Amino acid sequence: MNKNKSYFGKKALLSAGLALSLFAGLASAAGTAQASPVATATVNKGVNFRSGQSTSASIIGFVKAGTVLSVEAANDYWVLVDYNGKTGYVSRSYVTIKQGATPSNPSSNNGSASGSRIVSTAKSYMGKVKYVFGARDQKKLIFDCSSFTQYIFQLNGKSIPWSSKSQGSVGSAVSKSQLQPGDLVFFSVNTPGVINHVGIYAGSGQFVHNLPNEGVVVSNMNSSYWTSHYIKARRV
Repeated sequence: MNKNKSYFGKKALLSAGLALSLFAGLASAAGTAQASPVATATVNKGVNFRSGQSTSASIIGFVKAGTVLSVEAANDYWVLVDYNGKTGYVSRSYVTIKQGATPSNPSSNNGSASGSRIVSTAKSYMGKVKYVFGARDQKKLIFDCSSFTQYIFQLNGKSIPWSSKSQGSVGSAVSKSQLQPGDLVFFSVNTPGVINHVGIYAGSGQFVHNLPNEGVVVSNMNSSYWTSHYIKARRV
């Protein structure tokens, strides 16, 4: 696991330029009707609609004051929104974000079957996903660890936030001995004790996650590396 250790050290440096207080996700599975947005952003002052999280990113368009946008994700500086059928970024300082109604999740009475479907969905993306830190492009299948888990849960009708830290607060706590397929498992891969990596428990001590340089893989939670970096688990 030395390769993972060194890369995650690099990831820590990258994260210094991008706040991780990301929240909210797409509310419905691909191909289904769009649910109410998890949050909306009202433009307070006309703002450029950009292709990336930088003032040097190309300008897609201009959004007038008073426009209400559907929010997909946000951090301390930028908001990922939908506008005129396109997805892009606006500066957070120009908008007011209002939390919307959280989409209802499927009944948890059949949690085992639901968890197995989540695992199957995650595994179906092995060899198809590219890892890029701070990215979530479902059309090109480019994700980081938490945007990947967010996307997989989205495809199974469950809305969870973006960022491993935020995902660590959803659902209910689960002890390691009581893990079930579909549970979110959290790790600290650079700063000790701080959540900065997430995957999906697959059963039999295995979990599915999106790794730098590798993409979506299945790893052994009982290996010395992952055992020593494990923090907790949550059931959504």
